[in-house]
Amino acid sequence: MNVQPPAPAPSGSSVGPVIGIIIILVVIILAGLYFWGQKEMDTEVEETNTAASTESITVQSQSDETDSIENDLNNTEIESLDAELNAS
Repeated sequence: MNVQPPAPAPSGSSVGPVIGIIIILVVIILAGLYFWGQKEMDTEVEETNTAASTESITVQSQSDETDSIENDLNNTEIESLDAELNAS
C-alpha cells in the first residue's frame, strides 16, 4: 500500500477579512456623517422658521387703541404657534 502524506494546508492570508472590515467601517462612518449633516440642516431650518415667527410676534404696535390691538391680533399667525409641540 502506498500511503501518501497529507497535503499541506494552504497558507491563507488574513488580508481579505481586514479589507472587508475597513470597508464596512468606512461605510458606517460616511452614513453617520450624512445623517448628522441632515440633522444639522433640519435644525437650522427650524431655527430660521422659529426666529421669523418670533420676530413677527414681537413687531406689534405700542398703542392701546382698540383698532391697533385688533390689527395686531389679525396679523399674528396663531395656527403655527404649537408647531414645535406637534413636531415630536
